[in-house]
Amino acid sequence: SLVDNSVRRVDLANNTQLALHQIHRSGGSELFWYDMMMSCGSGLFGGISDLPQQVKYVCMIGFSFLANIVKASNRKIRQIPRTGELIPRDVANKLLSLELLCHCLNNFEVSVQREEILESNKAPEYQKESIKTIIYSMRRLVVPCLLDNTLPGLQDPRIFRRVIKIISEIWNKPTYRSRMKIELGVLVE
Repeated sequence: SLVDNSVRRVDLANNTQLALHQIHRSGGSELFWYDMMMSCGSGLFGGISDLPQQVKYVCMIGFSFLANIVKASNRKIRQIPRTGELIPRDVANKLLSLELLCHCLNNFEVSVQREEILESNKAPEYQKESIKTIIYSMRRLVVPCLLDNTLPGLQDPRIFRRVIKIISEIWNKPTYRSRMKIELGVLVE
């Protein structure tokens, strides 16, 4: 019903906002992973009717993995106090996490397109709903991550290339482009 869909959308927004808040908090312990799985992940995928427990668990792990990559991509790059140079380990961690984020976006979209899940009438409704939820969480987590990497991208051209590569990935994939129009406008601006 209309009310149920509205409540579901509010729950999605609240859970992804909670995840974004946890991502920006300092630290990265097993408590973060637990929060992503049990608080945010179960909130995102718990409201999908007929979703088998095993599929729900896989979706929660995928969401937690995405949140962890976004958290790693958002870490600040420290500078050497005397010279002002960026610490190579921090730059390497950011480059690796951004590359991993791009890889995950690409592989998820390829698998969705190959299976033609969103366009198929044969796919179960819970499968379509879980994929839409994952794409929504990508929308809410990845775009702020890219915006947060604007300054590091200006400091290091390799980071800038990774950020542009991710934006291009979102732009070139119809699964993302059709669901992230406003976000793409913000990123391009």
